[in-house]
Amino acid sequence: MDKALLFNVSEIQELREAFESKRLPAAYMEQIIQDQARLRPFLGAPPNIPGQGEAGGVEHTQHKQNYQRLHLASQLWLVTEHPDYLAFVRTLLLGYADIYATLPSHVSKDSNPPGRLFHQCLNESMWLLYACDAYRNVSAQLPEDERRVIEQHLFVPMVALIADHNADDFDVIHNHGIWSVAAAAFAGMVLNDRELISRALYGNAGDGVSGGFYAQLDRLFSPDGYYLEGPYYHRFALRPTILLAEALKQNAVDDVIYDYRDGIIGKAVTCLYELSFEDGRFMAINDSSKTMGLTDEGAILGAMTLVGRYGQPDLPPALRAILLSPETPLPYLATRLELARQLEGEEQPRAPRGSLFIADGADGKQGGIGVLRAATESGREAMAYLTFGQHGSDPNLHSALDHGHFDGLHLGFYNGRHETLTDYGFSRWVNIEPKFGGRYTPENKSYAKQTVAHNTLVVDESSQHDLNTPRACDNHGTLVHAETSRTDVHGISARLNGYYEDVELQRSVLLLNLPDIAEPLLVDIQCADGGGEHRYDSPLHFSGQLMTATPHLTPLEAPRALGEANGYQHLWKMSESQSVDPGESASVTWLNDDTFSTAHLCASNPMRLAYGLIGASDPDNNLRNEPYLMARSTACRHVFVTVMETHGYFDESREISRDARPQVAEVTILASDEAHVIVRLTLDSGKAYRLATARREGGHHEVVVAGERHAWDGWFELSAV
Repeated sequence: MDKALLFNVSEIQELREAFESKRLPAAYMEQIIQDQARLRPFLGAPPNIPGQGEAGGVEHTQHKQNYQRLHLASQLWLVTEHPDYLAFVRTLLLGYADIYATLPSHVSKDSNPPGRLFHQCLNESMWLLYACDAYRNVSAQLPEDERRVIEQHLFVPMVALIADHNADDFDVIHNHGIWSVAAAAFAGMVLNDRELISRALYGNAGDGVSGGFYAQLDRLFSPDGYYLEGPYYHRFALRPTILLAEALKQNAVDDVIYDYRDGIIGKAVTCLYELSFEDGRFMAINDSSKTMGLTDEGAILGAMTLVGRYGQPDLPPALRAILLSPETPLPYLATRLELARQLEGEEQPRAPRGSLFIADGADGKQGGIGVLRAATESGREAMAYLTFGQHGSDPNLHSALDHGHFDGLHLGFYNGRHETLTDYGFSRWVNIEPKFGGRYTPENKSYAKQTVAHNTLVVDESSQHDLNTPRACDNHGTLVHAETSRTDVHGISARLNGYYEDVELQRSVLLLNLPDIAEPLLVDIQCADGGGEHRYDSPLHFSGQLMTATPHLTPLEAPRALGEANGYQHLWKMSESQSVDPGESASVTWLNDDTFSTAHLCASNPMRLAYGLIGASDPDNNLRNEPYLMARSTACRHVFVTVMETHGYFDESREISRDARPQVAEVTILASDEAHVIVRLTLDSGKAYRLATARREGGHHEVVVAGERHAWDGWFELSAV
């Protein structure tokens, strides 16, 4: 056989011999059996090659399934040498070669250039990459005239469309750009076109800066491996990144690609795992699906790369379970055997994931994300995160790179069972044609991107940077302090300047392990320092059914929109509380599935609570009707403190409910100024704790409150009182 793109001859020979002698690890053997079952209905059948159709429609789906089946069948041919797999690949490739050059450009319904098979050229690049890989796996078995037809009538015109006709998008620093250069590089290796490979690696200008694979690695990933657009697009960009890196390594184009930029590919994989909850779903930062997670092919490829190229078999439990499932198709064979052997062995105890700060920006100096973790009573992982990095978009790189949200200092919380404080993610029904063609709906901009759609402070019912992307891209948050080494408290504090005119914002988030309370407490301190009087709103978006509220949330006679613009027009206001004075606290409890959560809220100025649902001013019902709670105050300087408590258990089928009431009785702000905030947490038992925090720097601090001296060293102190 010719040299394959993703593995070498000796690896295939070893795999083939192990398969024939039935010496494959059980997990691997089961995978191959499942793969064979997936393809069996299509072997020997006439090829299904449709024409053009709508995005997400029957034709789109069939073209996508065809390249996936090409990829899989070619690998099964390498393992089994069964002629049916070879025939399937040969027939399908020749069928596409027969029609491709005759197809007109697709009708595009968005700003991305169209392909001939798909409504956007991105999907064309994906098709080309997988088809080239499949072709190389079987090409030695094809007669020369058929190889010439496939190469000249299919791959060459596809490359011309992607790299020449759409040259500007070929050079874009963006997830589309990574797919374009990866596809071109695969085609270059198949066609033995060194110039095309060079263009894919260094861009059309050949400088490795304005375009090409190395520029993508340099400019889209931070030194910690964080991807500019957030986890949803991170996992999508990771797939072509790893596939191309493996092909470059296997074909001696770049033998040290996995060492490039201090191992940035491995760091990108590890970073993606750090941005997942214990259940395997990714944080919904920026434009994101709420369900995307470690089952994605990019994440699975990442696991194989960590094992095969970086020697790191210590995989997250959620990912290990996914890889062990026979329902999970492993994407390529290069490291499958080694991975299967690793998984076949007895699972070793894995140290719990710790808290960390992940730097954002190509130079690591544009803010970042704080991730806090603590063990729950059942041994699960509670996880809070605070985002304050760059915007997630950069129009200087490409106009399509606009997936950022206006959400500086957004807070999310996963309590070990459920996502307690949620991020809405994007407003999009992916590939559902009746829903705006499966594209981002108008409400993505009018609500999902707006600041009020996130768990962060909103000033004067407006959005950060006035929803101006270029302004937002010139700004980012600043890390004040991170504490990740203590056993009782982990914390992160960050500051925003210039997000709102005349207002500086700071947020300090801590996870506390108190001996009196089974589950970790989330303490959230938001400070606003304004030059004049402002309206401050602190929304909390959650999932579940409201149980109780103190003071009572009085229903309105009729629901009405909370405001007129900046996302407020999409929030139904359904009830509100009376005023809560400083020195008092409010509490709201809700039930999510089997777990109770209580938000305890207090403020340095009088506040009211509002409660309602998302979905006002939504004529096409594009938004999900999820609940929100909002604390509202008017002041010059202001502090909101929220303590999130997870408690109790409910099983409706067994009619069991326990610990439905929280253990925290009251939260009080003892002192707040430009340098310090001191909070007291009083438990139902009468026991109290004092949390003293410095807003600016560590060192020694002394504050006198009501004649009582409070002193501590460092950024914060937690003590029983």
